[in-house]
Amino acid sequence: MGTVEVFNGADLNPNAKEWNPIYDCAPEEDRCLFLTFSNGFPLTENQIVTFFTRVYVHYPEGGKQLPLFGKVVFVASSIPAIVLGGKEEAKFSIDTKTMWCKKFESRKARSRASAPASRRR
Repeated sequence: MGTVEVFNGADLNPNAKEWNPIYDCAPEEDRCLFLTFSNGFPLTENQIVTFFTRVYVHYPEGGKQLPLFGKVVFVASSIPAIVLGGKEEAKFSIDTKTMWCKKFESRKARSRASAPASRRR
């Protein structure tokens, strides 16, 4: 058998609290996707949950209405990037209904981005 080398170059704190992805996760807005549906063809919460469970094996949080848009909150902040596949938007077909996904952007972030440069300071 070969030898195992231990990397000692990191400055890790041996007294640091153990990281737990359930409690120490990224902020909600970093784990979200904004969803839009075709007018007149809303998806149910169950259809969305089934889609993301089947394809990505993560459970979104959601309401009980049938809106034209929604927000999915994932457990990990890497999931929205995986879903989008490096693109700005991604289109999916669920039970013959169209769903578009894009990175969720909070109202606060949108207003900051649209404010004149002199007001951003």
